Amino acid sequence: MKAPKLLVISIAAVLAVALAVAGCGGSGGGGGEPAGLVPKAAPVYLEANLQPDGKTSEALNEVAQTAFGIDNVGEFIAEELEGAALGEGEKLDFEAEVEPWLGEKAGLYLEGYDGNDFHGVGMALETTDSGEAEEFLEERVEKNDEGAKQGEFEGHAYYEEPDDGDVLGMIGDYIAFGETKGDFEAMVEAFEGEGLNESPKFKEAMDGAPDEGIGNVYVDIGGLIEETKSVLPAETEAFFDLVQIEPKKATAVATVIPHSEQIEIDVTSNLGKGVTGTGDATGALEALPATAVLGFAAAEFGQSFGEGLEAFSEKGVPGQLQPGELGAAFEAMGFNLKSLGQSFGDLAGFVEGSSESSLGGAVVVETKDAGEARKMVSDIGLLLRATGTPGVTAISGNVTGFSVRVPDLGPKPLIFGAAGEKIVIAYGPRAAAQALRGQARTLGTTPGFEAAKSALGSTPMSAFVEGGPMLKLVEALLSPEERAEIDKARPYLQKIDYLGIGSEAEGQMTTAKVIVGLTK
Repeated sequence: MKAPKLLVISIAAVLAVALAVAGCGGSGGGGGEPAGLVPKAAPVYLEANLQPDGKTSEALNEVAQTAFGIDNVGEFIAEELEGAALGEGEKLDFEAEVEPWLGEKAGLYLEGYDGNDFHGVGMALETTDSGEAEEFLEERVEKNDEGAKQGEFEGHAYYEEPDDGDVLGMIGDYIAFGETKGDFEAMVEAFEGEGLNESPKFKEAMDGAPDEGIGNVYVDIGGLIEETKSVLPAETEAFFDLVQIEPKKATAVATVIPHSEQIEIDVTSNLGKGVTGTGDATGALEALPATAVLGFAAAEFGQSFGEGLEAFSEKGVPGQLQPGELGAAFEAMGFNLKSLGQSFGDLAGFVEGSSESSLGGAVVVETKDAGEARKMVSDIGLLLRATGTPGVTAISGNVTGFSVRVPDLGPKPLIFGAAGEKIVIAYGPRAAAQALRGQARTLGTTPGFEAAKSALGSTPMSAFVEGGPMLKLVEALLSPEERAEIDKARPYLQKIDYLGIGSEAEGQMTTAKVIVGLTK
């Protein structure tokens, strides 16, 4: 997508005003739907709430001050854009020229995805007085782009930039931008006919999203797949079967909600229940070692895993795995796919360390039968040795199982073991011991975890990241060239105290909450 000249000159400045007004807790009129100007089949749509209520505006400014040292978001953006977009010596009186006609919402859509980029782009900015907005637009274009070509499409006037074809004009009560004349015309046709707001998929997705926040991002996942005009690789489709995801029919809406010391991102989707189950795994997450920089857990893992594995086996992978072949292989090992999942309970795992040498981690799955857990691990070890897998060594003691050396993973062995009713897969002996023994100090007792749990409220937590230690570990594992690439982002990444992730389901919709805790 190319950078639109007219958009920078006109709409960017208007958006700055909108944010400035929002930062002061202002209120606008109109209450329209920019989605009404968006082609019905557009797979990606972003909508900004330009004038949120006073509480949300105050929280946005507090977050910006914490993360970026900016006292007022709107005023900062207005000052930056006024200097960059309007040209040297020009003045724009926001209060007099813009505020009288400024609406509540702005929307941007993307379509024509070819797998690498989008080739259709449009934006709509709501106004409360189309006459005043049109006068403002005419004055801005006249002052900044005298070569703009005037035109009209189905009674809607526009200006076309001669160099790159950007189009800016009025459609009803909206200032509209199209990256091409065709995009502008598509917005007119949506406005006169049926836009994205009339799409049943869009309506259902947006109805499930929170009403609050400063903006939404809608993605028609199935629509994006269709726009690539290609079929998903067989391996990818098989993986989706395994984790019970149906991307071709799925949509998702992400909503950004600022709080005084946190940013909340709610993602509502009908993508599928995946492997996380529907229960509460917070207890399993809390019991992980306090040294973990990353922890995750899934309640009722066995049921979801069993159903996914059975679906995967029944469908197979064309050209690689015949339908039913995987099930037959498990049967030969003494496992029945229908009952296998019933043997598993909750799953939990963690990563710890601050360097490659101290890196460790483990996944623990609870089972309902200690004998079956030992047999499963033993049979996998026998199978690996029978197939000639190098580096397999039996282990015994408190943990029964085997270890295997995988040079590409580093110097520590992978350990597959059973202890009581638990199965562990760990990178290194220390991590295996950490995963299986009771902890004097657990992840649930750390300040960051407690803050994340409190912020999530009644939403069960399924993952937690300790911001500073995780950043240190990631940087330690990157090459010097890769570390250099994140230098500019480091000051902002260092502001992340923690990430807390949770989810809950209602009917066919699942809402995942991501809480980004910030530190000054």
